[in-house]
Amino acid sequence: MRKTNINIAHRLISEPLAIFVFFFLTLITNNSILNAQDIHFSQFFAAPLLTNPASTGMAGDNFRIANNYRNQWAQVGEPYETFCTSVDKKVVVLNNTFGVGGLVIHDQSSAFNLSANEFFLSFSYSRFFRNQLVTFGLQPGFAFKSFNLKNVTFGTQFDQFNELFSSALPSMENGLGDRLQFFDLNMGVFWTTLLQNYTPSAGISLSHINFPIQRFSTSSEGTRLPMRVTFKGEVIVPFNSHIDLTPCILYSYTPGAIEFLFGSKGDYRLEKSPVVKDLFAVTMFRVNPFRNIDAWILGGGVSFMSFDLGLTYDFNISPLRKATNFNGAFEISLMYTGGRHARKSAYQPCYILN
Repeated sequence: MRKTNINIAHRLISEPLAIFVFFFLTLITNNSILNAQDIHFSQFFAAPLLTNPASTGMAGDNFRIANNYRNQWAQVGEPYETFCTSVDKKVVVLNNTFGVGGLVIHDQSSAFNLSANEFFLSFSYSRFFRNQLVTFGLQPGFAFKSFNLKNVTFGTQFDQFNELFSSALPSMENGLGDRLQFFDLNMGVFWTTLLQNYTPSAGISLSHINFPIQRFSTSSEGTRLPMRVTFKGEVIVPFNSHIDLTPCILYSYTPGAIEFLFGSKGDYRLEKSPVVKDLFAVTMFRVNPFRNIDAWILGGGVSFMSFDLGLTYDFNISPLRKATNFNGAFEISLMYTGGRHARKSAYQPCYILN
């Protein structure tokens, strides 16, 4: 986004955000939910559609593919592995700007091979309000979860003679299945403008707004998946002709689980390089505001041709560090932006961390 795309603005929008906030307050007052935590990436800037559906189509006129992989807690047991791939593109119809795309998530966790596969379509609609760009996003999809019952035993399967659990004994669990599926719905709003040489932006997203029911047993009423609220804010600050600094925050709330990330991303442009366009570094902290500092995140990456490659590591500095020896999670991201490189795009500031 350049000055030719969004004029300098000094007044914030009111009506669109007011409507969204009202809807958010209406939903969050629903208390019939279960404490839980969704998957997350430290490189949230490289997972645009996962962070906010309103980020769909925010790569200018370019076609964008984002891939993410996270491996966590490999040093303290069975690792948690998460894969995420998204595809999106801006579409202009009768002078109206839309974004269309899709999102696929695979999450593998625990020794019981608990896995989740989620498939979403992603749509957005962008409008100018008082010289500021506002985008609304919607993300319908389906989730499929399963686990391996082979290694699972219950209290009724305790062999008192041999003093051990045996899967050969009846579990007495009637109607227990090893898979479930449900419809899921996410939504979000994104705002950005240009203030002199600075480019601030912010977004709010709501996940599981339909409170889908999860149930592995036909004899159970199941539990409702709680809604997750995520806020992301940033400001792109040109330091000089070669360096941009982007302080950013991400706050995510689910009943029983709070995540707060803050830090900065720095980009260094290599104008004379025929292949490598940018180098970037990332440093952030993940904290639980009510408990402790969870992780120190360090990483960096390179932009070459139409690709952005990022590597980060979460150093665990919470009290759990005694068991993990400061080991945490490893992440790698690879983003492809077809046509032109993202930094040459007309929506460049909207793209960097969305």
